[in-house]
Formats: sequence, structure tokens, C-alpha cells
Amino acid sequence: MNPFHLFLIFLFFLSVQGFGQENRVLISGEVKNDSLPVENVHIINKNAKKGTISNHLGQFKISVTDLDTLIISDIQFENKIVIINQEHLLKKYIEINLLELTNELDEVIVMQYKNMAEELGLPNAGKEPLAKLDRNLNHYSQKSTPMVILEALLFKPGGIDDIYNIVSGNRKTDRKLKQLLDEDKEVETNKLNVETLRAYFQDAFFINTIMIREEQINPFIEYCLPKGVMNLYEKGRLIEVIDIFLKSKDPYLLSLEE
Repeated sequence: MNPFHLFLIFLFFLSVQGFGQENRVLISGEVKNDSLPVENVHIINKNAKKGTISNHLGQFKISVTDLDTLIISDIQFENKIVIINQEHLLKKYIEINLLELTNELDEVIVMQYKNMAEELGLPNAGKEPLAKLDRNLNHYSQKSTPMVILEALLFKPGGIDDIYNIVSGNRKTDRKLKQLLDEDKEVETNKLNVETLRAYFQDAFFINTIMIREEQINPFIEYCLPKGVMNLYEKGRLIEVIDIFLKSKDPYLLSLEE
């Protein structure tokens, strides 16, 4: 075999090995202290530079591959490091037991980071921690009910909890609540955007240039929001904003007649 063929084979094995390192799988886990679940514990995959937080039941999900290093941290417990092995990957489950901090020092200086990702220099640094509702929604299985039932029958981790969340209505209720909160947030944001644009362009512009009545100004601006006028305004592209207003006048008036 000539050197060129040996070189190709070498490159092939390198590519296969590299693929294996990135071929991560999603596993479930539980964080406990004396058999009690621990909430809001940070679980960071140092290799993937991604992390998650345990929910009120101490449960979490994270993507891993063989030999990944997990850093488990909470201000009330001793930090713990877990190296992922084949058993974890086979079971797709990991249980983490934390020990409470018991060391007594004469002087303790505590630096509590707003986000653990900042301390570790991860890509998500600076992001606000998820609210309880968002954590619940992330924890719920996104699979269909028949698939959840099948996984429970196969004794897969989380299967029973997933069925409970569906049967009890928790998943449906939280999804609906999230939808309502998002809708309320969107309404409030749109209201502020309408007020901002109206204050900047002034009523005279809408009445004399766009030629709509004063009572139509707010509904008209809201009608134009999906066309990206606020984004253009924030970038200082005012000519394009005016152009959208002018082109939207007739479609808006027609929509009132429907």
C-alpha cells in the first residue's frame, strides 16, 4: 500500500473519531440530597459548553457523549464533577447526589454570579435564568401522547412522569398559560411601539400625508407593525418606514370594509 493510500485511511479514521465525539445523545437525570430532590442546580457540560437547570423535582435533561465532563454546582452544596461513561449512555439516565457544604471558615467571601455561564465563559453567558413556567415547559416531553405511553411501557426514564403531566393536564395548562402570557406581552409591546411611532411622526403626518383620520392612527400603525416598521425605525431607515405607511394606507382602509 502506497503512502497516499495510508494517508487517506488516516484521514478517514480521524473523521470517524471526530464524528463520534460530536454524536451526543439526550439523557435524563436527577439531582438529590439525602434522597430529596434539589431544585435550580446548574448542570454544565464542559465539553459541549452547554448547560441546564434542575426543575422542582430535581430532574433535568442534557446532551452528552462518552467522556464528557459534567460540572454540577449550587451555592448550598459541594460542587461535583461527573465523567460520562457507557453505562450512562446505555441507560440514558444519571443520578447525582450532592453533599451540603459543612465547612466553617472564619471569614467567607461569597461571589454569587447572576448566571453560572458567566463564570464558565459559556456562549449563553448573560442570559436571564428561565422562569418556573419556562423550566416546566422545557421539562415536559414534547412527544405525542401515544409515544409517551409507549416509552413508559418500555420503562424508559421519565416515562411515568410524562404520563402524569399529560393525564393531570399540567402540560396542557402550562402550554396554554405560556400562550396567554406571550399574547399579553405581544399586546403590550405593540402598544409601546405604536405610541413611539405616533409620537415621532406626529398626528399631522398621518392626517395630512397618509390621509387617515385621527381616530384611525393607532389602528393603522398597529396594522403596519408586522411589515417591520419598528425595526426599520430603530435602525434610522425612516424613508423606508414612510414608504411602508404610504403603501399600506389603501389595504388598511379596504380591510375596514370587509
